[in-house]
Amino acid sequence: MATDPHDYDTDKETAASRAMLEKRIPAELNKIKLVLVDIDKRKAYEPWRLALTVDLVDAIERNCEQLLETMDKDRLPAAAWIARNLLELLVWVKYCGVSRENAWRFHEDALRDAKGLMDAHAKSCAAMGIENETAAIAAERLQQVASEKLGLEDIDADFLAVSKAAKTPGVDLGDRFGPFHRSLSKFAHPTAGLVHGITHQAEACRQLQAVFTTQGVYYAAQGTLALEAQLGIPQPE
Repeated sequence: MATDPHDYDTDKETAASRAMLEKRIPAELNKIKLVLVDIDKRKAYEPWRLALTVDLVDAIERNCEQLLETMDKDRLPAAAWIARNLLELLVWVKYCGVSRENAWRFHEDALRDAKGLMDAHAKSCAAMGIENETAAIAAERLQQVASEKLGLEDIDADFLAVSKAAKTPGVDLGDRFGPFHRSLSKFAHPTAGLVHGITHQAEACRQLQAVFTTQGVYYAAQGTLALEAQLGIPQPE
């Protein structure tokens, strides 16, 4: 990495990121998809875990496609946001790959997230003085799914935070996750520093966007490598 910002070759970094997003990462994800098709045919995974793995692959692919769309455009916050998404996906890929128990916890958390959305919606309705007519039906359906699919007598909104998952054994991003996540968040959200301090500096924004794109590509590549290792896909020597 260049020690002087003036030595940073934005065009070179952008071209390298484009090659990864257009060719290398899609090729690796296609390898993974073919292996998952074979796993499905052999019934080698429990259905829920196969579905979870497929969804993680799709999430990496979707975010890479979105990151590619930001390139050559003035999209600094979007690039930062997507890079942050790919960092979080790296955490979840590694976390779920550690054990069946970890994967099941993340699987369960889909319902916990749904419960959190329901609670937020209820509070929004209350704040606006609107009657929440669907609350009881939604709660009943959510509990039915929790009971029938997950064997849970009760479902709460206490999902596992990604920052905690990053520190668990086998994920081991630990103290690195927080600074990376916070720095990307500073540019993903309309903070004072972004709105009042950065957005009017065109060249600085262009350089930062290239940096964040490179970060996103790195997290995506690490996520695909982790998935390949979990699935036993050999790496070229």
